[in-house]
Amino acid sequence: MTYEGQAHGLPEGAELLGGKFRIDQQIGSGGFGITYLAEDIFLERSVVIKECFSDSFCFRFGNEVKVRSPRLEAQYRKTVEMFMREARSIAKLRHPNIVSVHFVFQENDTAYMVLDLINGRDLMDIIESGDEILAPDQVHEILVKILDAIDLVHRHDLLHRDISPDNILLDKWGSPALIDFGAAREDASKKGDNVSTLLVVKDGYSPHEFYVSGGKQGPYSDLYALAATFYHLISGEAPPDSQTRVSALTTNEPDPYQPLQGRFPQYEKAFLEAIDTAMNIAPKDRLQSAKQWLSLIEEGQKKVRTVQIPETKSLTKTLSELIEETNRAVLSQPREPVQAQPLPQGTAAPKPGNRPAWVEEFNRETQEFAEREREEKRKAAQEVARRAELARIRAARQVEEARQREARLAAEAEQIAQTRGLLDWVGRSRLS
Repeated sequence: MTYEGQAHGLPEGAELLGGKFRIDQQIGSGGFGITYLAEDIFLERSVVIKECFSDSFCFRFGNEVKVRSPRLEAQYRKTVEMFMREARSIAKLRHPNIVSVHFVFQENDTAYMVLDLINGRDLMDIIESGDEILAPDQVHEILVKILDAIDLVHRHDLLHRDISPDNILLDKWGSPALIDFGAAREDASKKGDNVSTLLVVKDGYSPHEFYVSGGKQGPYSDLYALAATFYHLISGEAPPDSQTRVSALTTNEPDPYQPLQGRFPQYEKAFLEAIDTAMNIAPKDRLQSAKQWLSLIEEGQKKVRTVQIPETKSLTKTLSELIEETNRAVLSQPREPVQAQPLPQGTAAPKPGNRPAWVEEFNRETQEFAEREREEKRKAAQEVARRAELARIRAARQVEEARQREARLAAEAEQIAQTRGLLDWVGRSRLS
């Protein structure tokens, strides 16, 4: 099996760690790693294996990973060392919404990590296919769980640095999992340091500082990417990339970003405002921690929620507007005397006046509706009574059958006792 743009991966059937793992197929690749679906031979289960492979300065010779130039050797060794260290750090992150790392090892002159295989769909697939619409309550629950997971990541002085819709999976129960920590970097709490000189960017999701080599990064950087992910999920459109936004602001043009707040009334105001705040261009103007974001969501839930129902094409007027229009139409018509009609015997004559024809029609339809409703209730009551009678008859029949069965068993027991008595008598007679 071949994969376009993924020609540098290990071949299908390749074995790792002395035959403990077997590569089934390559399922993804990025700037700093290749992802495989593999089989754990000893435990007989499917796993995901991530290989440290930077296509910018590596190539594969057989199964071995080689550096393109001797001058890149030191940088490559540092990358492998960092991969190993961060894999061990991620393995310590015990959280139901973070993919688990079970094993890390070195082979083929590079490094590998073994992760859980999560059967599910990523948010990008859900967005692009359009066959599954997530309700606002579902989106709310997913974001809260991912924020709690990211808070744990940041408390371990790690940055994910690659949060996007394709790196959040929903399992078959709808629970999210944050995956692909291949671009993770340590020292997230040291905002003054240059966290990494290795660039990993995704247009639309990466904040501006990810485009600058050696730029200052912090938890607010991951939160920008998370906000961009949920912006796409809610609006159906990816936000403009941060470089385009920076360019517009530096030339005194309007920011092309369109805030969510005010456009999607089915969501709580505070919920959307938090996403908009996290997507500010300037890091100092964003939300600074996942805890802060969670607090804003919690405070919004405590407030009285007023949900505006968006106007639809099939219902655009309120009942009061319809009544007002009807009254205007009736009053604007010239009044004509009502022709006297012969009334059925015993019917009281109506009071003098000009009653519109639609009033009579309305009264007649109302009466017919009431009669139909009474008839339906009567039939429903009859059906309930019929079912109750059937249940009573069935219960009585079961009681009678049980009584007959008991009587039959008693008779059979009596007959057996008599037979045994007769046999005993015959036996005694022979002995005597």
